[in-house]
Parts: sequence; C-alpha cells; structure tokens
Amino acid sequence: MPPDEPDSDPNAEALPSIGSLDAPAVAAAKMLGGLIAACRGEDVHRTRAEVDLRAIQDIQRKLQADPHDAAARQWVRQLAQTWSFRVRDNTRSIRRIFDLLDGISRR
Repeated sequence: MPPDEPDSDPNAEALPSIGSLDAPAVAAAKMLGGLIAACRGEDVHRTRAEVDLRAIQDIQRKLQADPHDAAARQWVRQLAQTWSFRVRDNTRSIRRIFDLLDGISRR
C-alpha cells in the first residue's frame, strides 16, 4: 500500500493506542474489575458488584482514551476504597491498585 493512502482497517480508529493499554491506571481499573467480579457470586455483594462492574467498564473506556484522565483515576480510587472495606481479605490486591494509581511499580 502506498504511504499516502489511509489504512484500510475500518476499526483502526476504534482501537486504543498500545501505550494506553499498558497505562498503570488502565491496569488498576482492570485489577479492580477482577476483584469486583470475584465478589459477584456472593449474595451480600451481588447487586453492588453488578453496578460497579458497569462503572468499571465506563472507567476503562475513559482511561483507554486518556490514561491521565484525573476524574476517571479518582473514580477508580474511590471504588477501590469502597471495596477495600467490603472485602477485607484482599488488602494486597487493593494496595496494588493504589500503587498503580500513584505510579509506584512493585515487582
């Protein structure tokens, strides 16, 4: 294909950039979504988990478009704080989410 022709992939604009997929805030939102999804099977958490999983999907879309979106990052932080009180046995996972949001890399 000559360099002056546009890319023929019709979904090219719909795909997020590779850098945004690797962004720490996106990873934090995905981790939180996994934690919430694991709680969905418990009767005590089911309703709240369903609502918050829909919120996580919205947050992920926002962060994939702009990984530095302050409002979306704050939303993840607030949900993580809320779930840290609901699920006290996953403190390490919650701490990792906060570390990602704060830009701390622990390996």
